[in-house]
Amino acid sequence: MIQRWDWLVRTTHWCVALGFLINRLHITEPGKTLHQIVGLSVATLVIVRLIWGMTGAKGPARLSAIVPTCTAIRQHLEEVRQRSAHRTLGHNPIGAISIWLFWLLLPLVAFTGWAQGTALMDRWPVDEWHYWLVNLVTILVILHILAVVTLSVWLKRNLIVAMLPGRR
Repeated sequence: MIQRWDWLVRTTHWCVALGFLINRLHITEPGKTLHQIVGLSVATLVIVRLIWGMTGAKGPARLSAIVPTCTAIRQHLEEVRQRSAHRTLGHNPIGAISIWLFWLLLPLVAFTGWAQGTALMDRWPVDEWHYWLVNLVTILVILHILAVVTLSVWLKRNLIVAMLPGRR
C-alpha cells in the first residue's frame, strides 16, 4: 500500500506551491490586488497547516513529529550514505529543517509584501526585505525539489508519490 500524507497536508502543500509560483513567476503583477490575494492566501494556508499540525493531524503530520535533532541528522546522513534511510512516511531531519524554514519564511514574505502599502515603508526597507525573502524561498524551493528527486533516485524509493492525490 502506498503511504500518502493526509488530504489537508497534500492540499495545503500544492496550493502553497502553486500560489508561490504564480506570484514568483509574476503571473500576477506585483503590487496588484490579485498578487496580494495570492500572497495572503499562501500565508493563510501555512497557518492552517500549522494549526492542523497542532490539533487534528496524526502521525508524521503532527508538528511534534517534525522536530529535528543533531543526533537524528547524523543518523539520517549515515542512513542515506548506506542507502538505508527509513521507509515510513515522514520528514527526515534535514527535510524537517526546510519545512520549518518554509513555515517561517512564507508568512514573512506575505507580511513584507503587505507592509509595502503601509507606513512601515517609511521606517524600514520592507520592499528590500520582501525581495530577499522571496529569493531565499526560491532557493529553498529549488533545494527542496532537488533533495526529493535526488533522494528518490538514491534510495530507489518514490518520495513524490506520498504527496500526490489518491487514497492513503
